[in-house]
Amino acid sequence: MSNRALGIYREPEFSPGKVEADAAILDATMAELKREGVEIQTVDAISFASGSPIRADLVLPMCQGPRALKRLAEVEQAGAIAINSALSIRNCYRDLLAPGLERAGVPTPAGVLIAAEAPLDVRKLAGLDLPAGVFVKRGDMHALAPEDVQRASDRVEVDAILEDFARRGIRFAYVQQEVVGRVIKFYGVGGNSHFSVHPEDEEVAEAAVRELSEAASSAASALGLEAWGGDAVLSGDRFAIIDFNDWPSFSRVRGPAARAIARRAISLLGRSR
Repeated sequence: MSNRALGIYREPEFSPGKVEADAAILDATMAELKREGVEIQTVDAISFASGSPIRADLVLPMCQGPRALKRLAEVEQAGAIAINSALSIRNCYRDLLAPGLERAGVPTPAGVLIAAEAPLDVRKLAGLDLPAGVFVKRGDMHALAPEDVQRASDRVEVDAILEDFARRGIRFAYVQQEVVGRVIKFYGVGGNSHFSVHPEDEEVAEAAVRELSEAASSAASALGLEAWGGDAVLSGDRFAIIDFNDWPSFSRVRGPAARAIARRAISLLGRSR
């Protein structure tokens, strides 16, 4: 009997402006698995979370909502291999992401999680240099709207952003020190199956790519991720990882990434048998 794989599309509300791109990488990965003789099926996150019977040896979830993650954890407990696991996806919520990056020991800016609805306790910002600039980010998910990440340079501006978050129902904020330099997007797949960097301007030196690859792989391992991406800021020959995501759209390297994820999935499936 052939192995069965279930792909789960990301909820549209967690995929602002990228619904088609996110679906495309999942479809491409499932097509690669089908070519390898794996039986495939795809489903939206709402249908998956409804609790209907699941028959799958392998689950490839892009879902991020609490109901779908709860269901995913149950499917994993029943024996399915997941890329990525429910825990690793939850680890990419901002409240757990910063501790995870610190645990990995990778270069990352100083930051602090604070309540958006409570009066600002300035003592919590003592480790940050406000005049040098900070970014106030929603403290749960990644940015779902442009105003979910705002720059501030003093307490008054931080207060105003927190009030805006609270009005929009965002309970927590992550205040992160700004790092000046070139922003570089990167993508990776577990088992050294794929790593690529995508600067907006000139190429990145080979040594910096190698060091970033090692740091990003360490971060992914600490978070439990198999398919991942993120952003780093490069200043001279030094870098800092400023964001990390579970299963991005891989838009710039969709074909190679889909093949790498499929290979990694088959490898993990084989180890479990």
